[in-house]
Amino acid sequence: MRHRDRVKKLGRKKEHRRALLRNMCRSLFIFEKIRTTMPKAKEARRMAEHIIEFAKKNNLAAKRTIYRYIPDHKLVKIICEEIGPNFANRQGGYTRIYRLGPRLGDGAEMAILELVEQNEPSVIDTRRKLIERRALHEQKSKEKTKKVKSEKEKPPKAKKPKKEAKEKPEKKEKKKPKKKIAKKRAKKEKKTKKRVKARKKKIKKKRR
Repeated sequence: MRHRDRVKKLGRKKEHRRALLRNMCRSLFIFEKIRTTMPKAKEARRMAEHIIEFAKKNNLAAKRTIYRYIPDHKLVKIICEEIGPNFANRQGGYTRIYRLGPRLGDGAEMAILELVEQNEPSVIDTRRKLIERRALHEQKSKEKTKKVKSEKEKPPKAKKPKKEAKEKPEKKEKKKPKKKIAKKRAKKEKKTKKRVKARKKKIKKKRR
């Protein structure tokens, strides 16, 4: 029995559910608006408002606690310096949920979760590009480091001097005389005739 247990399972285990909610909060703070199902939106709202409470303080301890939920240094800086100050005059109610009705496929109730105080679309677009470019830059840097390590591990091979390729004389095919070929064929035919005769004799003896 789950008496007074407020955690909604969302059909997932603890680790999967925690990762889902953290990713939803991450995309909420990047785009300031996300579209999801109603139960997920309610659970993500709890975590998002908890993070904004720490962002309003904007000190080292607050940044470290936010980093536990969103492990991204640049995004944590954006939350504390851009999003947090927008809610300085509010005491709770940092997000809102709009109901969109049932989904066509499975009938799940859909909703939009968004921040109450939003920035301009141009600011959101530059924020998105900043974070995406950083991710691409990190991937490229990792690939470069792997290549450098592989080159260091392999010892350089000593180059052998190339020998000048000598032109080989073309071998002329020796043509067999036609008489020898005819003799070989005649011998093979005789052997086959003898085998056939021997088989026929054995078959007759068995029938008798």
